[in-house]
Amino acid sequence: MNIAVTGATGTLGKAIMFRLREAGYSVVGIGRNQSKITAMKNQNFDMKICDITNLAELTPAVKNCDVIIHCAAYAAPFGNKKRFFQTNVAGTKNVYMAGQQNSVSRIVMVSSASIFDRMNHDKPHTDETPELKFRPKHHYGASKYDAELFCLSQPKDQWIGLRPRAVFGLGDQTLLPRLKRLIGKNNYRTIGNGEGLVDVTCLSNFVDAVCLAIEAPETSLGKFYNISNGNPQTFKSIMQTYTDKLPGNYRQRKLPYWPMFLLAHITSAVASMIPGRPYEPTLTPYGLRQATGSLTLDISGAKAALDWQPVKTFEEGMEELE
Repeated sequence: MNIAVTGATGTLGKAIMFRLREAGYSVVGIGRNQSKITAMKNQNFDMKICDITNLAELTPAVKNCDVIIHCAAYAAPFGNKKRFFQTNVAGTKNVYMAGQQNSVSRIVMVSSASIFDRMNHDKPHTDETPELKFRPKHHYGASKYDAELFCLSQPKDQWIGLRPRAVFGLGDQTLLPRLKRLIGKNNYRTIGNGEGLVDVTCLSNFVDAVCLAIEAPETSLGKFYNISNGNPQTFKSIMQTYTDKLPGNYRQRKLPYWPMFLLAHITSAVASMIPGRPYEPTLTPYGLRQATGSLTLDISGAKAALDWQPVKTFEEGMEELE
């Protein structure tokens, strides 16, 4: 089986590339970063430089592939609206059209639990995509929501979706930099008491789900499935577990919520007025919600449809972080 992986130079895509090669699949990686592509080529991967927003580039890049695993996305707490929607919505449509033109038998679409951002989080979210009235306001969540709606409008036998929450693991480029921002000389900072429950996903558990989605039965197709460790952690416990790996003794430092709320909105408003938005504010309204609110997932659908279980524990995943 020949498999193409978009976003192959990112944390998720790279991990998938290695696992698929180990499993004996023929794999081609698609990405935009020339230096990272070169590094992957040096590890004997077949790589193609391609922008998924360019259908003319993407179509030949997935030629002769049986399956496309679509990981490429623009994910950030702050950024240009046009870029979010070009990459996450138009890019997803292009992946689907390129697959059709090459008679690809299955597309594994990677979404995000950020689609639940506007919903009430008092209980675990099911696999169902929220109603339109709950479409997220943040550009990232909104673009992933729109991408899900597009997938749901397509024939069910041609795709399957995975919706992970806060993936972290070896080579992490997303969670770890943001944790480090909150660590001082001898303390780690939480906004409020840090007791909001956060579902997280070990990278290897997510890759397990991807591999099972490739071979999933037809009865499982045409739907998105929540993926997480199924063991929600408080933000405080995440910070404590990580700092326990570091030399020294770290104590919690609580920052008051409302001043941080005002700071997040003011700095984001100022940054939005700068042409090109050259930097990401240290704290954004989106980031504030992620660090203080609760969001948990019901993963029973993935367990049943994919015969999947999260094997690696939260603690084992944290040990992989540098």
